[in-house]
Amino acid sequence: MASLNSTMVFPILVLLATLMMVLTTAQPACQHPIYCVGEVLHTVQLSRVFNDSKTFVDMPMRYPTQIILNNFNLMVNASHDGQPSNAEIMSFLANNFLPAGYEVQRSVPTDWLPEPPFVERVHSPELREFGLAVHTMWLNLSRHFNLTGLCEECHSSIPVPNPFIIAGSRFHEYYYWDSFWMIQGLLVSDMASTARGMLLNFASLFQRFGFVPNGGRLYFLDRSQPPLLTQMVSEYYAATEDNALLEQLLPLLDQEYQFWMVNQSVLVNSLVTPGKTYLLNMYNVTTSTPRPESYAEDYTNAQTLPSIERQTFFYSSLASAAESGMDFSSKWFEPGSINLTTIQTIEIVPVDLNTMLYANEKRLAEFHRMVGNVSMQAYYLNQAAIRLSALMDVFWCEQDYQWYDFHLDTMKQNQQYYITNWMPLWSGIQNDLPQYFTEQLVDSLVKTMFPMAMDYVGGMPTSAVASGQQWDFPYAWSPLEYFIFDGLQQTNSTLANFMSMDIIQRWVTTNYCGWKNTLVSQGGMMYEKYDVTQVGEPGGGGEYVVQDGFGWTNGVALYLLNNFGETLKFQDCNSL
Repeated sequence: MASLNSTMVFPILVLLATLMMVLTTAQPACQHPIYCVGEVLHTVQLSRVFNDSKTFVDMPMRYPTQIILNNFNLMVNASHDGQPSNAEIMSFLANNFLPAGYEVQRSVPTDWLPEPPFVERVHSPELREFGLAVHTMWLNLSRHFNLTGLCEECHSSIPVPNPFIIAGSRFHEYYYWDSFWMIQGLLVSDMASTARGMLLNFASLFQRFGFVPNGGRLYFLDRSQPPLLTQMVSEYYAATEDNALLEQLLPLLDQEYQFWMVNQSVLVNSLVTPGKTYLLNMYNVTTSTPRPESYAEDYTNAQTLPSIERQTFFYSSLASAAESGMDFSSKWFEPGSINLTTIQTIEIVPVDLNTMLYANEKRLAEFHRMVGNVSMQAYYLNQAAIRLSALMDVFWCEQDYQWYDFHLDTMKQNQQYYITNWMPLWSGIQNDLPQYFTEQLVDSLVKTMFPMAMDYVGGMPTSAVASGQQWDFPYAWSPLEYFIFDGLQQTNSTLANFMSMDIIQRWVTTNYCGWKNTLVSQGGMMYEKYDVTQVGEPGGGGEYVVQDGFGWTNGVALYLLNNFGETLKFQDCNSL
């Protein structure tokens, strides 16, 4: 029997310890009898007394749970046939709950500067004014918890020790993947202390739950979000060289990697090499109930399905799409369908998630090299090499010059356009395989992007499917635009660079015009999403009205102004 050499023993022992920690610290989904399960939730949400299902589950309780349950039962017993009217429900809520977001209060960042240095790098006076206005929005989006007067069980928030940035509008809590772009924007604003605090918040969540939840609410405890914590640490370290924080967080980054490899993974056969398999990752939440924050919508749709098994599949796929951050898109539906009830997220191995994990593997290898852990560096380099092979064997379509999601039910690629089809460029895959990705091949790849990337005045649409969902045509989102232009920037192709700069110019312009056109009437709006067919117009679709704020939109705008402010041109919104 062959013996293990010393360079292999250490990473194996570390990974075994990490695996045990992941398995023993992971928490079950929320069972709170008001906010997550039970008759109170069911009755209030199906009454539709609020236009937005999220409102109720964000309302703190005035009294401990048992008193609330007793008061609810008194209301039901006193109502006609045990069916309380909406007026009775509203009275019950007013007497027993506080307003949504009551425990999340504004916080003044200690590191905010009135005149951040980056604005001097923006040549256009109009864009400089815009950049300063976006920088000032951190003051409106900074929050901290104040639980004074509330019992421990009396709110759905998951407190964290440091102030944080919210997305805006209906969102009173922090969110996982949103924070990647918020931290980039904070670093541009020279607010490294705030960014550091947010990283430590995520560390506290991981230590408590064994993973980073979707966001700062108990009802998010059945799911995570795209695993970008390693990339957040990378951006923060590049700006600060904070070795102490890197060494503190690196063990948690290792554990998060194992969380995804253990809990959110599946074996997939190579499409190129018979008999070869890869352990790849997918969004995979198992639940048999509606999402509490979208209870009425989920429950109503599920009633149209023919069986309990089909409803459970539906609920699990909804929650898994929410875990992806892209809730909702035809990307997760049966190919060719625009009906939400055909959602099948738990049958899909997405190229975007596996791209993020490939980028994480490479970054974790670098982190371990920096701290002198050669054996763990070797482990991650090996993991990255395996996933690089998988990205080309399972997702890459040589004929179409793009990467497609893989469907487990058909064992085939979903060969439809989605902006995520080119996300591997963001991971630097073209530079990791230089013999394959020649300049000629990269140019061919870029040309396949032209119809969707260059034909719309407001950016690159998320999909070509007009389903009515918010992550479909004609809507565009800052995080996905970022992945595309950042990936194109990493190539040596003149054509790719031209396309990237064109997307960047249009995206900054649509952000600017949305802000400028609403400056007098609404104080200047930064939307969560935009309509690519109209400059500066907000996107639509989805389960709620378009939101203003908006954390990741602000972060990407600041990133672009900081990095390209010398070349970005001001364009008059009235002439577009």
